[in-house]
Amino acid sequence: MRLLLIVQDQRFGVLLRHHVTCRWPTVQLTVQNVRDGERLPPEFLAQGYDATLLDEQWKDGQGLSWLEDLASRQGFAPVVFFATNIAGELARRARIFGAFAVLPRRGFTNAALLAVLEGASDMQRRALGDWRLTPEAERSRRFGMVRIPGYRCVRRLPGGSMSQLYVAESEKAGSLLVVKVSPSMHDASGVDQSFERFLQEYEIAHRLRHPSIAGCYELGVADDHAYLAMEYFPEGDLRHRIRVGVSPSEALDLSAQIADALAVMHEGDTLHRDLKPGNVLMRANGRIALSDFGLAKHAAIALEITDPGTIFGTPHYMSPEQGHGEPLDGRSDLYSLGVMLYEMLVGEKPFTDSNPMAIIYKHRHQPAPRLPPSVAAWQEMVDRLLAKSPEDRFESAAHAAAALRRAAERARALRLEG
Repeated sequence: MRLLLIVQDQRFGVLLRHHVTCRWPTVQLTVQNVRDGERLPPEFLAQGYDATLLDEQWKDGQGLSWLEDLASRQGFAPVVFFATNIAGELARRARIFGAFAVLPRRGFTNAALLAVLEGASDMQRRALGDWRLTPEAERSRRFGMVRIPGYRCVRRLPGGSMSQLYVAESEKAGSLLVVKVSPSMHDASGVDQSFERFLQEYEIAHRLRHPSIAGCYELGVADDHAYLAMEYFPEGDLRHRIRVGVSPSEALDLSAQIADALAVMHEGDTLHRDLKPGNVLMRANGRIALSDFGLAKHAAIALEITDPGTIFGTPHYMSPEQGHGEPLDGRSDLYSLGVMLYEMLVGEKPFTDSNPMAIIYKHRHQPAPRLPPSVAAWQEMVDRLLAKSPEDRFESAAHAAAALRRAAERARALRLEG
């Protein structure tokens, strides 16, 4: 039995868990944590669940509107609705909207709840069994030309030239994920480099396991393509935040968060080597998570995708030593962080050109550009991160994070004084 629990009253949630585990001790019960006024992503159908338990009582009084939303989604798991008065108008409307069953919040029996859940589970399994035989289900398993069982393709995302990205619902994970798909590319020795790159990304995410590191859930091969299922971030990435506009205090705070995440990576003997706004993902609570470790290097992983001396990464965010194929350490990632801090403060990158090699040249030979007067107070921080020599940057990501947090506090204080 696998259940999705959507409540705001934690005590009521504990009560439901107690009733369910009395019958099914190993039940998988996922609590959906949502903020006031928030809704589940519209593409989510809870197809990996036997039933959904939804409470009427919410701080904003929108329990019934939750039901109306979920029950209107074709194929959504059966919804069991808990109402204060099952003979009242609200309960009547809940049945009209499509609740599988309406139970009282107080006074329901354990036997009644379990009977309803068993009935909902039977209906869900029959519905999914019938649906899986339809052409629509077959189409939903297609990610371009690749068929990936256990995933329902929702939509394609903008991706790179080597991989395609899709939002998908995973029955196994019970949530929306991002699936990265890449055709097999074998080198001269016959090694599938696409799979090796995904394997490295998967291994690094699993070794680090931290809220500031985007999670990876599954690695596989289908139809001669490698695929990687990763955590989905509906809030988007740092590119979007920069386009919207970032205040100095926000820019410094986000930079401190990135430095904290880099400290986790570096302490785990991992360099990112491709740090850029598109690889900094935003959580709903305002925290960040680093992603895309296809070019990362982990000391415990023997795989080395790039040859010594090879230039790899994104030219706009490369450190001088990275742009020239020289040995790297954690301070190279700090330089990339400095580029992003400048971009957040100014709204544009510090070094630009139509020729990638010209950008690499500027990173090594041109001084860091001056900040405009409105944010000139943070020039020293930018200069320290964008120092041409690694020795002149912060000693470590942890030291950079501490300095950036102090700067963010100062920026907030200046804003309050102003």
